[in-house]
This record gives sequence, structure tokens and C-alpha cells, in this order.
Amino acid sequence: MLRIILLILLLLPTTSNADQGLKISCLNMKYIIIGRKHDPLKFTMQAVGLEYFDKEKGEFVMIEANKLDIGENQVTARFADYELGFQMIVFDGDTKPSMTLSKYDYKNDRFLEHYKCDVEMTNIE
Repeated sequence: MLRIILLILLLLPTTSNADQGLKISCLNMKYIIIGRKHDPLKFTMQAVGLEYFDKEKGEFVMIEANKLDIGENQVTARFADYELGFQMIVFDGDTKPSMTLSKYDYKNDRFLEHYKCDVEMTNIE
């Protein structure tokens, strides 16, 4: 699904000065379940890559598209100690797919956290 969206974004002609992309906002599922307030993780998916705000560096970072693992229904970004996997799944009782994000510690072979994401198509300037 994400591969199709990326392909559409690459091929879709536009008459404006802005490119289209996806704004992704993800909430940790354990905070959703217990009702605790928590700041969402925010990303922007563009044809050129995945952008996020790195709190340690205090700046926006772009992971170029050629450094992402892009599959039929998933996009994975690999970091030094973990990877973030965005995937489209259908939750039990739903008919439409939802985007989720999983943080996976590949060194210790275990999932650390799971997020449910809201996705909005938007113009990126």
C-alpha cells in the first residue's frame, strides 16, 4: 500500500509549487489503552524520503528513499540500535486498513513499542 502511495506521489503531476506527501502522527498503543497523554511521534513521508524531528540533534532529519526498505504494505527505516517499521494492517472488527508503527530492537531480537498512526495527505513545501 505504501509503495503504491509513493509511486502515485512520484508520478502525480501537480500545478502548485508544493509536493504532495503524507503527514504521519503516531501514538504509543500502551498510552492509548491506559488513557495517558503522550506526545505523538510525527513524520513526513515524501517522494524523496522520510523526515522526522530528531530531539537529540534538535533538527529535522531526512532519511532518503533509497535508504528505506519499501515493501508492498510496509516501509522500514533502520537506525543504529533499532528500526522503525510502518505497516498497513486491518484491526479485528475494522474493514479499512490502519497504519501502525513498530519499534524493533534488531540487536536483541525484540519489539520495543507499537504505535497506531493517523495519516493525512498534504502539500509539502
